[in-house]
Amino acid sequence: MKRVFPLLGFAVLTACVPAQMQLSPSLAQSRVRAEIAGIGGRTSGQFMAGSYSGSFDRSLESWSFADTAVVRGGHNYLSVSGPEISSTIEAHCAMRERAIDLGSGVEVTVRSMAYRCEFTAGGRPIPARFELQESQRGGLAVFRYERIGEIALGGEIVQFRSVHRIDGAALPTITPSGYVFEQAGREIGAVDLANRPALVLSPALDKGLARTVTVAALVLATFWDPAIHDPDA
Repeated sequence: MKRVFPLLGFAVLTACVPAQMQLSPSLAQSRVRAEIAGIGGRTSGQFMAGSYSGSFDRSLESWSFADTAVVRGGHNYLSVSGPEISSTIEAHCAMRERAIDLGSGVEVTVRSMAYRCEFTAGGRPIPARFELQESQRGGLAVFRYERIGEIALGGEIVQFRSVHRIDGAALPTITPSGYVFEQAGREIGAVDLANRPALVLSPALDKGLARTVTVAALVLATFWDPAIHDPDA
């Protein structure tokens, strides 16, 4: 969705320093980190994230009706293997967003972005879910594409929210620079999307919880968010 915001944007960073999302002090000091390699801008491929690996296939499309109605949709299929996964976990995800084009690059959302996943393990359905939605908060949130979500997998429920800060930048970003994961109000991990995707975990996390956070991070890292990626470009 396109918007015009004169107040917020990306601050200029030193050219030699790669952009990184701003982390809380506890996560910034964590040494449990893994680059999520192999994704880039491709529609499909293989990835690695520490001890986890897998494949992805994704799309993002846009349709226009009656000159003003705009519908954006996409899919994301993800297969993950690694610690605490007996064979593979597969995520079957879909995204939808609807807007009205007012012209001059300005749109009004009539149905906010929603991204949802169902899961299988070795091809068999399992009781798990993933949901990501555009935040409906007021105030300064109207100037940003804030997202909130939740994953339930393997008996663990984890909430997550978008982060709109870059290390060393004075101003917040309009689109997410990453996501932070929380359980019972405690930050337990993050996925940095500001430059090369990277996973950060709180030290000494339970293995099952670490797996759930990692799967959520991979679903987010392979997601083509319509606020960031233009399907018509």
